[in-house]
Amino acid sequence: MRTKFKIIGHRLCPYVQRVVIAMLECGIPFDRVDIELHDKPGWLEDVSPLGRVPVLQAGEDTWLFESGSIAAFMDRQSGGRLMPDDPLAYALQDAWMRFADGMLSLVARIIYRDPDARSCDASVQALVRHLHELERRLWPDPYFSGSKFGLLDAVLASLFRSLPVLDRVSKVKLTANLSDRQRDWWHRVKDRRSVKEAVPANYDAAYAAFIAARNSHAGRILKRQGH
Repeated sequence: MRTKFKIIGHRLCPYVQRVVIAMLECGIPFDRVDIELHDKPGWLEDVSPLGRVPVLQAGEDTWLFESGSIAAFMDRQSGGRLMPDDPLAYALQDAWMRFADGMLSLVARIIYRDPDARSCDASVQALVRHLHELERRLWPDPYFSGSKFGLLDAVLASLFRSLPVLDRVSKVKLTANLSDRQRDWWHRVKDRRSVKEAVPANYDAAYAAFIAARNSHAGRILKRQGH
């Protein structure tokens, strides 16, 4: 099948992951170009207003930015495989994806900004509270999106895969705070083809090395550990 889409991103970025998972789940052919965040091509800001990834080239001069918009576009392209048809169910899943985005913002704070153990532990503890809130309000049945794997599952997969590495930088352990239902869901999802192929095979090592290059508490911890 002819490829008409190109996704530009970073190989470890969770926002890129959700788009790649969505495209693989929808069976949409695409080309992928990974760039380095510390050495972004000069043209990126011409197609992404804030210079962020992912961006999708959907035509010769047509570019789409923001991962949520790209993933929703891909879902529409495939006839709505990953989001509900019912407007209220759609809105509820969209709301939970925004909740998960808040969790990813906490991860970014840990990676880039928390300067010491106290602030890092506080961010990780905030993530724990979000995991508990997720358990209190939303259970996988068997997926967080309902009876079939959906876009909400793709978003949460990009978060859950980072937890073992984050456990290495704080005394607060995220994986120990997962509920049994959350563990069962991750066990069900982590070996799904789309989820596996969204990242490199050496994801944990590459992710740890990426964080170790940052001037944050987490970066210094992982650098001392030899990644």
